[in-house]
Amino acid sequence: MTVLSVKINLSMEDALNFRSIGRIAERVRNLEGLIEECNSLIRPVALYEYVGVEEVRLDGVRLKGNLMFISTKLSEQLKCVEEIAAYIITIGPYLERRVTELSSSRVLDSWILDNLGTCSLRLLSRVLEGRVESERGWRVSKFNPGSTPTWELCQQGVLFDIFSRRRVEEEIGVMLTEKFVMVPRKSSSGIFAPTEVEYHNCQDCRKICEYRQALYVGST
Repeated sequence: MTVLSVKINLSMEDALNFRSIGRIAERVRNLEGLIEECNSLIRPVALYEYVGVEEVRLDGVRLKGNLMFISTKLSEQLKCVEEIAAYIITIGPYLERRVTELSSSRVLDSWILDNLGTCSLRLLSRVLEGRVESERGWRVSKFNPGSTPTWELCQQGVLFDIFSRRRVEEEIGVMLTEKFVMVPRKSSSGIFAPTEVEYHNCQDCRKICEYRQALYVGST
């Protein structure tokens, strides 16, 4: 298990390339100040571990340690995979608290700051993805429980059990509720795995979403 603290300095270019912010940027006079505030509030940290794959079954993937991911999508995509990288990442609680403080009096600033936090979390994910690819020599695809109907949110519990829920909270301050929601909210969990063809969660998501990163192609 590795804990990785990451320094992220969100830039104006990063913000403008983030679709939800870029489309309204011309109407926001204090975007630069909000970016600076975001950078001062985030505490990006990642927890990850390489886990061997014991068996790929029709209904999912069994890992070393007798843990099981239930997902036909994973069984389809990971049929030739011997190892995956499980991870949990977060930017910490401070930006989220500031967003809440602003929500009653400065609604637009609150919304922008929240989206800047999402952008920062996405950048953190990319940093970790690059590290995993460098360490293992993989070209990876990313899978996140709850992002699509093909891997249910409750499977987030299995991801936390890989590290132990107590250790996750101690090491990076992330907790999992009884409804499998992470706290702080600006957190993400998933796996990186080497796949024959690059996969993205958005390919199996029908929702019309400004955060979309790949076209919907439907699940098999």
